[in-house]
Amino acid sequence: MAPKPVRPRAMRYHGLLGMTIASQHLIVDEKWTPDSLTDEFTNMTELLKRRVIYKRHETKTNRKRLLNKSRQLKQQCTDGRIKLQKISTGNNAHKIRNFLINHRGMQRLYMKMPIHLVADNINQRTFVLRKERDRLICRLEQMKLEYKNLLLDRSEVENLIRYENEFVLEEELASRVLIKKIENSNVRLKAITTINTTYKKMIQVLLQDEIFYEPILNSLDGDMEDQANFIKNILYMGKPAIARFKRLNLEYHTLLDKSRKNLQAKMKMLASLKKPTTVFVPAEKPPRVSTQETDGHYVRQTRSMMKLKLELANIESTIKDLKFITLCSQAKEIYPRVKRQLENNANLKLTIQRDLQNRQMLRNKTAYAGLLQSVLLNNLSEEELNRLQRIDDLKAILSLDEGFERDTMGHIKNRADAYVMLRICLWNLIEILRHVDRQPRTFRPNYPNSYLKLPLLKFEMHNVCAAAPELYEEDVEKIMHLLKRKVYKLMKAYDYNTTPKMLAENREAYHVKFMANRVPNESVEEEQQGTVIEDDPNKAMANIPSRKQIKAQSARLVEEASKREEAD
Repeated sequence: MAPKPVRPRAMRYHGLLGMTIASQHLIVDEKWTPDSLTDEFTNMTELLKRRVIYKRHETKTNRKRLLNKSRQLKQQCTDGRIKLQKISTGNNAHKIRNFLINHRGMQRLYMKMPIHLVADNINQRTFVLRKERDRLICRLEQMKLEYKNLLLDRSEVENLIRYENEFVLEEELASRVLIKKIENSNVRLKAITTINTTYKKMIQVLLQDEIFYEPILNSLDGDMEDQANFIKNILYMGKPAIARFKRLNLEYHTLLDKSRKNLQAKMKMLASLKKPTTVFVPAEKPPRVSTQETDGHYVRQTRSMMKLKLELANIESTIKDLKFITLCSQAKEIYPRVKRQLENNANLKLTIQRDLQNRQMLRNKTAYAGLLQSVLLNNLSEEELNRLQRIDDLKAILSLDEGFERDTMGHIKNRADAYVMLRICLWNLIEILRHVDRQPRTFRPNYPNSYLKLPLLKFEMHNVCAAAPELYEEDVEKIMHLLKRKVYKLMKAYDYNTTPKMLAENREAYHVKFMANRVPNESVEEEQQGTVIEDDPNKAMANIPSRKQIKAQSARLVEEASKREEAD
C-alpha cells in the first residue's frame, strides 16, 4: 500500500514554533526557524494534488453508492413499519375503551396501540412513581426504627435521672475517657486534612505545568512523524526513477561494449591494410590542437548514446537532489522500502483496474435503468393511448370553460356600474309612481298591553304620523311589470292638450278635494274629546291604577313569567 500522505500543519497551531507560543518559551535556534517548515512543505504540495483529486473522485463515487443504498433501505424500513403497524395494532379501540373506561385521557393515548403493549407502556410510565413510593416506604420504616431507638434511649435517661444517687457511675467515667479520645482524634483529623489539601495543591500545580509542556511535546512528536512520512512518500515516488535509471544504465553499458568491440575490429582492419613507405618525407610540425577539439575528435559515440548519456546525467542530478532534500539518517531502510514498494505498486494498479471495471459496470447499469424507466413511463398500449387522449380532451374542455368564465367575469366587471345605475333608476321610478293605481296605506300602532295607551305615553296625538318606508323590490321582472302597468295607466289618464294654467287649477282642485275627504285619526280625536267633556277629576282618575295596583300587577307578571320558564 502507498504511504499515508502528509498534510502541512499551520504555523499558528504548532506547539513549539507558533508565533503566539514562541514568544512565551523564548527558544532561539539558528538552524531551525519558522521558515524551515515552509521550505520543507513547499515541494510536497504539488505531489499531493493528484492524490487529492483521486480521493475526491473516490469519495464522490462511494457517497453516491451509499446514498442509493440508504434510500433503498429507508424505503424498505418504511414499508415494513407500515405493515407491522397494520398487523400488530388492528382495531383495538373498542377493547381498550372498555378496559380503561374510567380514564378518558388514557383511552385517547392508547387507542392505536396493541393490547399486549398497553400494560408495558403503563409500567414504563409509572416506573418512577413506583420507585419513589418504594423509597418512601423504606424511608418510613427506617424512621420508625430510629424513633423506637430514640424512645428507648429517652426512657433509659429518664430512669437514670430518676434513680440517681451521690455515687459516680462507671458509665460516666467510661464516657469521659471516650470524649477525650474523640477530641484527640479530631485534632489528628484536622492535621491529616491540612496535609492532604497541601498535597492536592502541589498536584494541581504540576498538572498545570503538564498542560503547558504537553502541546510542545506533541507538536515536536508530530514533526518527527511528518519527517518520516515525507521520507517514505519521497522514496515511494522516486522508486520509478530508480528503476528507470537501472534500465538505462544497463542499456548504456551494453551499447558501450558493442561500440568498443566495433572499434577494435576496425582498428585491426586498418592495421592489416597498412603498407611500409620508402620515400623519406621530412616531418612537419603539426599544428597545436586544443584539448577540447581532441576530445570531440576522438570520441566515437552515436546519437542515441549521447541521448542516453544526457538522460543518465539528469537522473543522477535528480537522485542527488532527492538525497540532499531528504537528509535520510537511516540509509539501510531505503532498499527494503523500495523492494516492498514494487509489490504495493502492483497491488495499487490491480485495485485501480478493479475500480475502473466497477465504474464501467455502474455506468452500464445506469444506462439500462434509464432505458427501462423510459419504457415503463411510455408504455403506449391501447388503454394508455385512450387515457392520454381523454386527458387531452379534458384539458381542452377545461381551458374553454376557464376562458368563458374569464370573459363572463370581465363582462360583469365592465358593466357593474351600469347595472347599479339602472337598478337605482328603476327604484326611483317605483318610488315616484308608488301611489298610482292604489289607495294610500294607513299605519295603526299595535301596543303590547293596555298601559301604553295612557294619554301621557301616546305619541300619535300629533296630526303628522311618520312611518317607515316600504322595502324595495329586488326581482327585476316584478319591477318592470309594475312600471309598465303604472306608466300605462298614468299616460292613459294624462291629456296631451293640458296647459300650465290647467295644471295649476287641477292641483288646487285636488287639494280641496283631499281636505274635504280627509279622515283624521279617530282614536286621537276621541281621546281629545273625552278629555274635554269630562270635568270631574275623580272620574278622570278612576281608570288610572294606583301605586299598589301597579306593584301587585308587576308581581303577578313576574310570577307568571317564572312559572312559564320552569314549564319550558
